[in-house]
Amino acid sequence: MIFKKNKYLLHFLTLVILASCSTTSKTLIPNSNEFLKGNSLKNFEDIYNYQSYFEDDLVKIQKAIDSQKLNQEELKNAKILKRNYQKILSKNKYTLTLNLNQKYSKELIELAYKLNLPINILWAESKQFSLPENLLSQKIDGFCSSLYQDALTALKREINKNTDPILIIYSQEYESLVQDWELNNRGFMKVKYESSDFQEFSAEILGINSSKKRFKKISKLNPNQNLNFAPRPRYDFKQIVILLNPKEYKSMIPALRYHGGSSFKYLNFISSLEGINAPLQLLDYEDSWAPISLYTISKIQKNNSESLERYLELGTLNEWLFLQVLKQGGIRSARINGITGRIIYKSNGCTKREIPLKKISTNLFLF
Repeated sequence: MIFKKNKYLLHFLTLVILASCSTTSKTLIPNSNEFLKGNSLKNFEDIYNYQSYFEDDLVKIQKAIDSQKLNQEELKNAKILKRNYQKILSKNKYTLTLNLNQKYSKELIELAYKLNLPINILWAESKQFSLPENLLSQKIDGFCSSLYQDALTALKREINKNTDPILIIYSQEYESLVQDWELNNRGFMKVKYESSDFQEFSAEILGINSSKKRFKKISKLNPNQNLNFAPRPRYDFKQIVILLNPKEYKSMIPALRYHGGSSFKYLNFISSLEGINAPLQLLDYEDSWAPISLYTISKIQKNNSESLERYLELGTLNEWLFLQVLKQGGIRSARINGITGRIIYKSNGCTKREIPLKKISTNLFLF
């Protein structure tokens, strides 16, 4: 179903579609043959996002190929991109089967509309496919692993860049993720956060309290001597991995930085993003690291009002949706700048997701 891109029309159509199928199962045939030919705001790099498909995308790809500005690897990728878009745009019809009782049907209709492809919505009484209740922590059909598992892989990949010992701080809900986390050839310590005082917990775990106790003992040896003292954090680990529920990050990271300063590298789990109601709140985590895609960073720079948890949920839905397009379009392989990370698609296997770790700083908001 293809209509001109108008957000109010989209909302109205979504409600009409859902209402029209409330009592019966049927196929909705597009009632408009007018496809949008192009998007003037879309550049060559945007085409790698596979977020929408226009006839003039092929023109932009060909211009990039002919520009002689691409290196050998970039040229190869551009030719694959062109071949994929040719296949996708040449297909006469795509089918998306939904169930009215499915939690995310409305969102999928809206996302399908934005693809600018001839997609038929087929309503079925029985579920032809199922999406998990939690799109972030549970694996979605077609992917090799869940977003949480991929974020954990990103943390491990960053940690393995050196052999520095690490401290892992986790809360109850993430205990299963770190339970079997064994790291070769390095020292590490796991500490479960069960306190309600972030400052006291941080001072204790970073050795600040022990440093103060040692100073008091030394001071008693010569009580008449004035000694300059600044408590020093422990030095037997250099990296701190943090897996907490979203609300706890906003207090934990400032507390760790207050007592530990720049002595440690702070690595946050993706749950840290779920508590962000507006991207500028990321600066509460300044100088720490988080799993966040290049695509998301580009959107943060343009939009400072969206909940990142909702953004990630819609991102996983969108990535599941374009997997259906790639399968039905006969695409053999694709490397996609996805919303949640780099998506590596192969028709003969499950789809992989690679999430980069980025340092949170004011630079994220500069463009």
